[in-house]
Amino acid sequence: MTFKKIETQDLPDIQSVGSLYEHEETGAQVLHIDNDDQNKAFTIGFKTPPYNDNGIAHILEHSVLNGSEKYPSKEPFVELIKGSLNTFVNAMTFSDKTIYPVASTNEKDFMHLVGVYLDAVFSPELYTDPQILEQEGWHYHLESIDDDLIYKGVVYNEMKGATASPEGQLYDHLSNKLYPGTTYQHNSGGLPKAIPSLTQEEFIDFHTKYYHPTNSLTIVYGNANLSTVFDALDEYFAGKGKGDAVDLTLTVAEPEAKVFEETYSITDGDNPEGKDYLALGWHVLEPEDALDNYGMKVLEEILFGHSQAPLQKALLDAEIGGDIESDVADIGYPTALIISAKYADSKNLDRFKEVTENTLKDIVDKGLDQAIVKAALNKITFQTKEAVISEDNPRGVIYAINALSTWLYDHSPYDRLQFSKYLEELAELAEDGYFEKLIERKLLNNTHRVELILKAEPGKSDKLEAQTLESLQEYKASLSEDELQAIVDKTQQLIERQETPDRPEDLEKIPTLTRDDLTTDEPDYPLSIDSLFDGTEFYYSEQFTSGIDYVSLYFDISDFSADDYAALSLLSDLLGELDTDKYDAAALQTEMDTHTGGINGTVTIYEDQEGKLTPYFVLSGKALSEQLTELVDLMKEIMTTTRFDNQSEILKQIQSYISDFENRVNFRAHVIAANRALSQVKPLSKLGEHLNGIDQFNYLKATRDELKSDSESGLSTDLSALLDRLLNKRRLNALYVGDKDQSTKVKQALIDAFADLDDSPLGEAVSHEAGNKQNEAFVTAQDVNYVAVAADATNHLEYTGVSQLLSTAFKYDYLWNAIRVKGGAYGSLYMHRRNGNVALASYRDPNITKTLETYAALPDFVKSIDLSESELLKYIIGTLSPLEQPKSARNKGVTAFSRYKQGLTSEDIRRLKEEILSADAQSLSDLADAYQALLETRSVAVIGNKTQIDKEKDLFDAVYELY
Repeated sequence: MTFKKIETQDLPDIQSVGSLYEHEETGAQVLHIDNDDQNKAFTIGFKTPPYNDNGIAHILEHSVLNGSEKYPSKEPFVELIKGSLNTFVNAMTFSDKTIYPVASTNEKDFMHLVGVYLDAVFSPELYTDPQILEQEGWHYHLESIDDDLIYKGVVYNEMKGATASPEGQLYDHLSNKLYPGTTYQHNSGGLPKAIPSLTQEEFIDFHTKYYHPTNSLTIVYGNANLSTVFDALDEYFAGKGKGDAVDLTLTVAEPEAKVFEETYSITDGDNPEGKDYLALGWHVLEPEDALDNYGMKVLEEILFGHSQAPLQKALLDAEIGGDIESDVADIGYPTALIISAKYADSKNLDRFKEVTENTLKDIVDKGLDQAIVKAALNKITFQTKEAVISEDNPRGVIYAINALSTWLYDHSPYDRLQFSKYLEELAELAEDGYFEKLIERKLLNNTHRVELILKAEPGKSDKLEAQTLESLQEYKASLSEDELQAIVDKTQQLIERQETPDRPEDLEKIPTLTRDDLTTDEPDYPLSIDSLFDGTEFYYSEQFTSGIDYVSLYFDISDFSADDYAALSLLSDLLGELDTDKYDAAALQTEMDTHTGGINGTVTIYEDQEGKLTPYFVLSGKALSEQLTELVDLMKEIMTTTRFDNQSEILKQIQSYISDFENRVNFRAHVIAANRALSQVKPLSKLGEHLNGIDQFNYLKATRDELKSDSESGLSTDLSALLDRLLNKRRLNALYVGDKDQSTKVKQALIDAFADLDDSPLGEAVSHEAGNKQNEAFVTAQDVNYVAVAADATNHLEYTGVSQLLSTAFKYDYLWNAIRVKGGAYGSLYMHRRNGNVALASYRDPNITKTLETYAALPDFVKSIDLSESELLKYIIGTLSPLEQPKSARNKGVTAFSRYKQGLTSEDIRRLKEEILSADAQSLSDLADAYQALLETRSVAVIGNKTQIDKEKDLFDAVYELY
């Protein structure tokens, strides 16, 4: 037998059986997580420790997917997505490993994914095609001798965006300082200043050394045919022999220095006062510390799980920073605990350390309140158990990453797949002071620690960018005319490669499904409707939720004006964070964590097929069915008796929300820009801006400044009045997702709890308008841009199967090639929603004007579409794929409710699928004029680099500093 079984172990926590196999020739190991999950997953990973900051592991992850021996097209990865019903396809680089996970509910499709990925990782074309490194990594870019010489490359620009985040820099600096002399001192993603040192020879050598079967670890999950997967693996393992084993275990030595100071960039001209970061980092775990791994996660929850947690509260009360964050950071072989203070002053480092140590000593001396420990254990247990029934991310991919977190270092792959026994043991040990001892062992008496100051430096990134450009022009000036022409020739050759279509015979080699594999079936998600109070409704969706009740209260806010929405959003965030009549904020958090899986507020707006908006203020909660009474009591307590008199606590929360938005800018600015552009053409999107966009961000900053300067601020009164206005029986609807036998109990519990609410008549429904239409730019301290345009398609482009096919063509053909491959951006976004929303956006983009020109030329692409039957079939499959994604039980219920509010039925979805299946190539190109008319009404929103925005300021009607 090619693969021999080493061991088998029951994994009841994830309802699976784990079996470990070894390939007899190479020693490659395979973990099979066997269960009846239709959403099969396959992950192959390699130990890939970086030796410096040139990003070699990351660039290689991109590059192996750019053509292989069996599939020599330029990007079989993209072609595969077009013709696949996958539920997950990606590749990821970590600090010491690279993984290639795929998932699908279709067995045939699943094996197509496995086959293409195996050929990519073991037989890539990068050995013979240096242009792959040039495109994905870096190259000197010079389209003509008179141009400025620049660096260009997908990963180069991706990391310019990624390393702009101060939070990311903080993490990298701490890893570097905590683990000097190890692979973990390097940035595996690559630093922009180091990426251009990477050579083709290093690139090939790294792949040869690390992408050997002996160095691989593979996880197969779900009801996949294991024999078929073994055959696919053996095709690439056989004949390779036993390679050199890569050992990632290490002796963790303490750093000699303990205190470090670095800087990060803020916008030029910005005031750096109060914008420093402070951080403390401890080395706390190694892979064999299975019990302590769970113990540290629970301890972090105890100390930092909410604003009233003891160490979180102590640091906020001491005004060490405006926001405090913590992380049990899986660095790789080592794990660190990191505590950071944002909006801080560098001179407060000693005070930061003092408050932290004194608070921890006090906890050890007095002992932890066992109610708080129980609450934290319950919260972690609930989260881990709920994850087992979730479909929102393929479980097989998550479990693969969990298994590798120990298996990669020659420890058991099962430790992170078995949580009950460890959490139960922790509950017993807690009574004997386990967590107090853990604080002493891992924090107070642990000398393997560092302290870091990250100071704000105005204009740093622009200075570095200018220095890079100057250095490149000096290098250019040193070259002869022949040498310059050689760079121009290489640049033009790369452009020619990017613009040249793949050969049809190469595309035909990529496996795809057939029309016979496709279906227009669409499940009917059940939704029953009953009355709750006079004129309001109780909605119930029967789903198997493993004994969890999901309850949401929907308060009708159709009579609230647009000016109320920013405050409504703040109010929804504050519920559950402040004192109530019965509990102070700390006791409330303990009650919620002990008896529920969480209670949180939000504002949700539905738009039907005629454009009518139905907005709700929503309070959602979840708990085990036996704790329904406690859940409803707590939801009533929070909704009806929250007090807003503690303005200092509200200020802390607002500072945290501001910090959250800034983090979103670092990683989702393309979405923020797209939504901003949409807000100028769609009323729904303008309300969304008030709720969680740039308008909300500006509202929070203004409210923060008001609270800081005015102790008599009227915010408390305003929020109380807003909540009082919400508390009306005529507003209250409810949605329950769970077991049928429980629905009657839920309904009655809600009637009993809210029977005493006011029932005064509601006001007239308010109509809403879109924002002022103008081209806008928002400056941030980044070297890259996020370029968005948006339009309302209602009167120009109908939402049909054909328009959705074009969405797929835009995403995986036109925009991928123009924005990413040729433009050098990391990625792009295109969406066309049923309500008429159309938006395009680029991600970590070195361009602005060029990207806008690409968007403007989109109708030309539509007009020129000429697809073969096989190409059209790929687009059809790729368009159906998102409609076939599995849903968790809760999301099935929420989908049923959402469809009802939007006036949609499962028949509408089936009809859309039929339109997709019946589309022809001509029907796509026929929409060119519609896109031309649509884009003539576009609005523009750009978030990005100050220098580039200033250079192209004539494009904009208004330019703002974002922060």
